Amino acid sequence: MLGIDVLVLDGASASAVGTTIDVVSAANRILGEPAFDLRFVASESRVVLRGGLVAAAQPLARARPRDVIVTPGLGAAEPQEIADRLDAADVAAACRWLTRANAGGADIAASCTAVFVLAAAGLLDERRCVTTWWLGADLTRVAPAARVVIDEMVVRDGPIWTAGSAFAHIDLMLALMRHLGGAALTDELANRLVADQRTSQASFLIPSHLAARDATVADLESFVRSRLDQPHTLDSLARRSGLSPRTLARRTGKAVGLSPLQLVQRVRLERSLHLLRTTRMPLEQIACAVGLADAAALHRLVKRHTGRSPGALRPGVAVKAS
Repeated sequence: MLGIDVLVLDGASASAVGTTIDVVSAANRILGEPAFDLRFVASESRVVLRGGLVAAAQPLARARPRDVIVTPGLGAAEPQEIADRLDAADVAAACRWLTRANAGGADIAASCTAVFVLAAAGLLDERRCVTTWWLGADLTRVAPAARVVIDEMVVRDGPIWTAGSAFAHIDLMLALMRHLGGAALTDELANRLVADQRTSQASFLIPSHLAARDATVADLESFVRSRLDQPHTLDSLARRSGLSPRTLARRTGKAVGLSPLQLVQRVRLERSLHLLRTTRMPLEQIACAVGLADAAALHRLVKRHTGRSPGALRPGVAVKAS
């Protein structure tokens, strides 16, 4: 039997906690035996989740870390709220316990804002990681030695697993189950739970939301959006912003976690996905409208960021979990 500890912090996402229970319980039913033993651990024996639900837990002081640690999201959404939570006593205790778990060879997984807890514990240094897409730049500031990406759904780097937004927790659990129980188990889990096995959160990313943190970057994003069919280079974008290329790159990196040209591509991707999902425009026309060379370039852009072909995103096309 493999031990899975759910590290529950005060105010943790109740939906993510429930998802963890559902996936592990379903896996045991499919296997016909209790292959995975689930245990809640927390700083105290009683922890209050987001929404007021209460969970009983094994206190960290008496809980030896087991094979796998899963940390659901903090239930916080804004940078200051996350910063306040990271200063809390229960998070400090969790960081010490996670350090022990890492030293003992456990796989450690976190989703959404719980990824910041792994950062506070020093577990993301020199590792690739992901959090919810609108907090990528904030995670980079908290963990400057981490290699933060914002478009992947689940990232594994050694024993450390991270996932994007709150509902990416199911993607995290499916990825863990694939690692622990194999592809056949995971495919059946996905089908029973009616859950797509997604690889990217890029299709949910809203560039204008990210850019709003910096007036110059927001103005540049709006300019690019209004002239999306035109070519854009780093030099032309810098001239438009009245900044040097290096300064512009630093500003966009801080605001959105992207280079200026990556920001342009994200705007193109967002517009492409909208047109694919809401119109019957031919692929060549969509490519032209968003400033791509041809339909092949559109196919590469969409496939790279969503894992699907443009045709699979058209209205009325059903996508089956595989």
